[in-house]
Amino acid sequence: MLYQSERREMCKIVKSMYDRWLTNAAGGNLSWKVSDNHYIMTASGLSSKYLWDIDPENILVVDDNLNIIEGRGKVTREINMHMEIYKNDDKVKAVIHAHPKELMIYACMGIDMPIVSEALEFLGERIPCLPYRPATTKELAELVGSWTSSFSKEFTEKELIMEDIYAYAALLCRHGVIVASDNLFSANEMLERLETNAYVHIHAAILESRGYVYNR
Repeated sequence: MLYQSERREMCKIVKSMYDRWLTNAAGGNLSWKVSDNHYIMTASGLSSKYLWDIDPENILVVDDNLNIIEGRGKVTREINMHMEIYKNDDKVKAVIHAHPKELMIYACMGIDMPIVSEALEFLGERIPCLPYRPATTKELAELVGSWTSSFSKEFTEKELIMEDIYAYAALLCRHGVIVASDNLFSANEMLERLETNAYVHIHAAILESRGYVYNR
């Protein structure tokens, strides 16, 4: 089996994501650039059919043109978003698209998420929510690619040294979140950081409404 250990790791991560409410039975997808011209990625339909309890055969190996080399299933229709990210930032080696429970609130409201936790401060003041484009469309993929190109240029070497992680993210209006990183493990960690920040900000807003103030 090609890239067996990497495919096993992807199975473990996506099952953990589902169990921790970092995505749901309505979808999400992962990809990982494992060589110069090979990618591994979750096949279509694994969320609703298997509840993300999958094996390495459900992880496809594809080439640059998305021809399936090995694996069981079809290529997800949302892979166009992933490929636009790879095309626009050559430092990215892994992409996660997910529907996390808390982050979906911001995505469905179409608003940026303020950064309140120290774990995300290296990304600035907020996580942007990109304008609405229909799911799986060329228009959404191109929007994500354009954002990737502009954001990656702002991600300075100084910030990388400070945080020792290359990962960033954007909310997709009415849809979910997209995370880019130089490895799948950091992408998963970034997803967790984002969801924790969302949880904290939502509950902090409740405390603020009752008279509490930030004490920093």
